[in-house]
Amino acid sequence: MSAPKWHIERLREQLRREIGVVIAQEIRDPRIPDIVTITEVKLAKDTRNATVYASIMGGDEGIDQKEAINALNKAAPFIQRLVASRVVVKNFPRLVFKLDTSIEHGMHINELFKSIQNDLDQQIYSDGDGDGADKQDGAI
Repeated sequence: MSAPKWHIERLREQLRREIGVVIAQEIRDPRIPDIVTITEVKLAKDTRNATVYASIMGGDEGIDQKEAINALNKAAPFIQRLVASRVVVKNFPRLVFKLDTSIEHGMHINELFKSIQNDLDQQIYSDGDGDGADKQDGAI
C-alpha cells in the first residue's frame, strides 16, 4: 500500500533539506565540489527508492560533474545512514543520485534571449538614425 500524498511530499522536502546539509557539512571527498545543490527528490510510491537530483557547481573549471555524481552514488550508503538518523521513517529509501542540468539549461536559454535582444537592438539602431523611430514619407 502506498503512502498518502501529503506524507510523500513532506518526506521529499525533509530528504532534500537533510541530504543537502549532509553533503555540505559531512562529505569530504575531493571529487565533490563545494557547491552541490539538491534540486529535487523523487520518491517511489512505496517510498523505498529515492532519486536525488543534484546540481553541481564549483569554482574550478576542471570539475567533472559526472565524476561528482559517481562520487555521491559511492557515498550514498553513508549519506543514507546520516540522513536516516535525522529523518524518522519506517523504511528509509535507497538513494540514487542523478545530475540535474536544468539550471545550466535555464542559463543557456537566458543567454539566447539576451543574444536575440542584442541583435534586435542593433538592427533597430542600424536601420534608422539611432532613435528607433520609423520615418514615413510625407509625414510632418
